[in-house]
Amino acid sequence: MGRGYTNPDAAGYLLEADACKKVEAELRRIADKYQHKIDREQAAREAEFEAAMQYRSEHEILDAYGWEIITEKQYEMYLDIFHRGRDALENHAPTVNETAHRILLRILSDIAAEQREWRFSALTPAQQAAEIERAEKAKQEWHERLRKIREDLDLAAKPEEPCGE
Repeated sequence: MGRGYTNPDAAGYLLEADACKKVEAELRRIADKYQHKIDREQAAREAEFEAAMQYRSEHEILDAYGWEIITEKQYEMYLDIFHRGRDALENHAPTVNETAHRILLRILSDIAAEQREWRFSALTPAQQAAEIERAEKAKQEWHERLRKIREDLDLAAKPEEPCGE
């Protein structure tokens, strides 16, 4: 009786995949902490926006600064909000926390891809071929769904043609 395929490196590949999963979980926890910080920063910006909207003119903002009711930083921020409106709140320069979060998400994506590669490497050649076929089928189904959605959107965007008599 012939022996089936055994990959002597499969255990090592799975060990690498499990290590990636462990690192991914830890990085996800850190990314969540940064997301909470970003949410708090956004809430603070919302509060500043509401405070700035209490002023009816640039002159009132200047008076508040002159009487030391607001700081110089608040004065500059309120003027920016006063001139740009909601856009100042929504299109602000990225903060350190937002940048750190974006970097962590990029690293997480790389680790997830590496984990998939390690797990794929642990498969037998037949399993790898089946996985490649499954992935191709899923890709084709996805493209078909996108085509259908685009088609539906094109039909919805076209005005109805009047009936010709």
